[in-house]
Amino acid sequence: MRRLSMVRLSAVALTVLAVACTGEIVDPSGDAAKAAAAAFKSDVEPTLTAKCGVCHTGTAFPQFMRPDPTLREGVLKFDGGKLLNLDDPQQSRLAVYASSQAHAMVGTNYQPAEAAKVVAWAELEALAAGKMPAPTIESPIITPVVGENTIDLGALGLTGTTFKFDYQPLATGMYLSRISVTAGSGGVRLTHPLFVVWDGNNPVPDPIDRFGDIDLTVAEMTTSSVGGGTAVFVDVPPTAPLSLYFKAATFANGMPPSTDGGTTGGGCKAVAQFTAVVRGPLTASCTSCHAGGNGGATAATDMTKLADDAQQMAACAQILSRVSKLTPDQSALFVAAQPNSGLNHPFKFPSDTEFQAFKSAILPWITAEAAP
Repeated sequence: MRRLSMVRLSAVALTVLAVACTGEIVDPSGDAAKAAAAAFKSDVEPTLTAKCGVCHTGTAFPQFMRPDPTLREGVLKFDGGKLLNLDDPQQSRLAVYASSQAHAMVGTNYQPAEAAKVVAWAELEALAAGKMPAPTIESPIITPVVGENTIDLGALGLTGTTFKFDYQPLATGMYLSRISVTAGSGGVRLTHPLFVVWDGNNPVPDPIDRFGDIDLTVAEMTTSSVGGGTAVFVDVPPTAPLSLYFKAATFANGMPPSTDGGTTGGGCKAVAQFTAVVRGPLTASCTSCHAGGNGGATAATDMTKLADDAQQMAACAQILSRVSKLTPDQSALFVAAQPNSGLNHPFKFPSDTEFQAFKSAILPWITAEAAP
């Protein structure tokens, strides 16, 4: 168990600073602004110039590549500073969106190492702005087994509290489902859980930080799902060890329990499109189990409101919790029913052609939900 004293995982060492194995940033000169400027010049500007300049210096796309007076200052000022999240650098849109499948449909994405450099630069900008990153709390590391897995959070001082998930290996990744927290005495509050896959001694954080908006409070002796309760990780060793990082892991302190996984914000913004183009394919292929007499299927993904015109917001939100807006191909909604996905699911499309037709019908809605 380690309590990290500075910023979240930084995957690269920058020329002007040292990065400890825990992700701690140390600026030898004591001048974070200088370190941030040097890091941008050496590690971020070349990537932005090569991958972003062709679209984002013109008029058809957001023009954040215009110097003001320098390129770094232009990026920092653009849209009121919304490209960087100085309170949570890992969530900076400049890093996250350009690593997503939604962006890949319209532009060129970063490589993982490039995205990590953008995050590391954002962390320095946060320090330069006087932001002191909250400590990051790390769970024990476990090697997952097929079926139910439990991470005991007692080592964090939360005796009796457990983080559980079901695990199935994929050919090139992992499928986690029924992700939940059961609170011990005093309840629990968990903020911003981040799954970390371990490659030997090297931590590899979830590149899209899919649970970054979670602020979950659970009353003692009760259980709550985490977000949509599912996560698909691709291009990672199927049997690699896992751990979790939290921004906060405390007792509930009398706060009310969550009933929806604690996702802040959330909700669908493209409900009309969902009804027009998604309801039909789901009804045809999924509702016989997920809106019928199969209690386990309905508990996993409730489609009982799908047929009710007055309940489309709720129906849409339920399905949205089963998709990844930034990496739609990794959505549990697709992986579960995909032929030869390696996932044990009662229903698979009989052919890849039928699966691709289902997926193609739904992708435009996911893209609309993911749009800035």
